[in-house]
Amino acid sequence: MEDIPPTKQRCPSCTKTKIVLDNTTGELFCSFCGFVIPEKIIEGGPEWRSFSDNGVDRSRVGAGTSITMHDMGLSTIIGQQNKDATGKPLDSSMKKSIERLRTWDSRSQAHSSAERNLRQALSEMDKMKTKLSLSDSVIEKAAYIYRKAIERKLVKGRSIHGLVAACI
Repeated sequence: MEDIPPTKQRCPSCTKTKIVLDNTTGELFCSFCGFVIPEKIIEGGPEWRSFSDNGVDRSRVGAGTSITMHDMGLSTIIGQQNKDATGKPLDSSMKKSIERLRTWDSRSQAHSSAERNLRQALSEMDKMKTKLSLSDSVIEKAAYIYRKAIERKLVKGRSIHGLVAACI
């Protein structure tokens, strides 16, 4: 496990900067409140892995798409390490360039109010799933219903908590 640099990422639950990366699972979590951040760190190794002795049976690496994620799980996230693909540290000009890219990447994540609303609602659904021990299929159906409510413009003026509860 390794600490993420303090000013880079904040916990969405408590807004502290004590974020830790679990290298075995690829999960980020807050060491202050214990909240597991829903972003997964994907290993930079080969895209295909073989689990058989002869290398014939290959499996694809990485998470699939999911309706329970605001971007359907298709976004690309620029990592926080200042290293190139071979593991060597970046020079100062490249670091500045990457920092600018990270800034624009974070700004572009959820720019409309509907996208921010959806992100917050799906985060609430994930919390409810954990607290109530709900199945993935229940949360997927609730996310589908919430997306339809946004599409039909039924969300404005209503509380996110109330709508999430109704969808579940």
